[in-house]
Amino acid sequence: MIERLEPIWRSLPEVETPKIPPPFKTRLLWTLGVLILFYILSHIPPYGLQSIRGQAPEAFQVILASNLGSILAIGIGPIVVASIILQLLVGSGMLNINIRTEEGRRTFMGLQKLLAVFFSFFEAWIFTSTGFLTAYPGMELILILQIALGSIILIYLDEVVTKWGIGSGISLFIAANVTKSLFWRGFGIHPESQLMTLLNSISVGSPVWWTALIPYIVTFLVFLIIIYAEGIRIDIPIAMSIGRGIGGRYPIRLLYLSNIPVIFAVALFANIQLWAFLAKDTPLSPILGVYEKVTTEGGVSYRLVGGLAYFVQPPTQLMDEIVKFISTGVITENLPFYVFHAIVYIFLLTITAIAFGKLWIELSGHGPQQIAQQLASSGMSIPGFRRDPRVLEKILEKYIPKVAVLGSAFVGLVAGFTDVFRGLESGMGILLAVDIIYRYYEIIMRERVLEMYPALKKVLQ
Repeated sequence: MIERLEPIWRSLPEVETPKIPPPFKTRLLWTLGVLILFYILSHIPPYGLQSIRGQAPEAFQVILASNLGSILAIGIGPIVVASIILQLLVGSGMLNINIRTEEGRRTFMGLQKLLAVFFSFFEAWIFTSTGFLTAYPGMELILILQIALGSIILIYLDEVVTKWGIGSGISLFIAANVTKSLFWRGFGIHPESQLMTLLNSISVGSPVWWTALIPYIVTFLVFLIIIYAEGIRIDIPIAMSIGRGIGGRYPIRLLYLSNIPVIFAVALFANIQLWAFLAKDTPLSPILGVYEKVTTEGGVSYRLVGGLAYFVQPPTQLMDEIVKFISTGVITENLPFYVFHAIVYIFLLTITAIAFGKLWIELSGHGPQQIAQQLASSGMSIPGFRRDPRVLEKILEKYIPKVAVLGSAFVGLVAGFTDVFRGLESGMGILLAVDIIYRYYEIIMRERVLEMYPALKKVLQ
C-alpha cells in the first residue's frame, strides 16, 4: 500500500530544505512572517458564505487553531487527524515505517501530507454538506474549495516553519490562536472583555469589584504552576557503550505526555455534547443530554439542563453564585448544586485524562518497552546494570507508567480548576499556550547557545 501511494505523495509540491542552515535571525524572521500571515488568513471571510448555523465547541477551535467565518474554518484539523492516525499505526506496528532512518522519516512526512490534503477537502465538505457553514445557492463547491485551500496553506506554512523557522508550525498556530483569544478577552477594548467589566465595576462603586480580578489571578496562577511543573522530572543515569566516561541522563518529566491526555479528554467531552444535541429528540436524550427549548427573538434555541453532556461541561454559573454569596452573605439554593457540578466535572476530566494517558503511552511508542529498545539501539545502558533491553525496560517500568498517570492527573486537575473558576481562556487553551511558549523558549535559548558556541553542536546533537 505504501508503494502504491508513494508516486502520489512524491508528486505533491514541497518546501525546499535549506542547503545551509539559516542563521538564528533569519529563522526568527521566517517564523514571524508565517505568524503574521496566519493572523491575516484567520480574518479573511470565504466568498459565498451565507451564515454559520451553530457554534463549534470551544475545545475544537482551540485544538485546531480554527476561526469560524474565515477560510481557516477547519484550521489545522486535517494535519492533526493525519498525524494522529499515522502515529497510532506506526506506534502499534500496523504500519511498518522506521522513522529513525532518513528514508522512513521522508515516507512518514509524505504520507502525512497526502492524508492531510485529503482530509482538507473531506472536512470542508462535511462542514458545508451538514449545513454548519451555509453557502449561497450554487456556491457550495466554491465554499468547499476555499475552506480546503485555507487548510492546505497551513500545511505548507507548517513546512516552512519546520524547515526555515523555529519549532513547529502546528504549535505556533495553536499558541497564536490561544494568545489572541486570551488578550482579546482579557485586555480588549470592547463591552465583552474582562477589562471593561473590571472598569465598569470600579466606576459604579461596586463593593465586590475585586471579583472581576479573579480571571486574571486564575490565569496567572496557572501560568506559574505549569512553568514550575515543567521543571519537575526524574533523571535516570545512562552511559554510552562505545566509550567509557561518556554518559548523561535520561529525563522523565512530570509532564511526560505533555497535554495529550487532557486534549483527548476535552475532545471527547465536546463530542459527547455534540452527540447529545443530535440525539435530543430520541430515547437516549435522558442519558446523553436533556435540552429545553428557549424562545428568543431570533427563534427557538436549546439549553442543556441535564444528562451526561451537562456534567462534562464546566459550571459557568458557579462564580456568579460565589460572588452573590460574598456580597450578600446568603447561600442561594443553586450554589450547592453548582459546587457538586464542579466537583463532578473536575473528577470526570481527571479520570478521563488518566485513562487516555495510560492508553497513549502504549499506542504512541512512549511506553517502557519502546523507550528501552530505542535506548539500547542507540548503544545506551544504565551504569551498574547489564546491557540488555529487558533490564532497561524493567527499570523504566518503575517510573514511566507512574509518571504518566501523575502527569495526566495533574493536567486534568489544572484544566478543570481553570474552567470552573473561569480563567481568561479555557483550561486546555492555557495549558497548550504555556507548554508551547515554554518549548519555544527552550528552543530559542538552545539555538542562541549553539550560534555562540558552534562546537557544542557535536555534543548536544
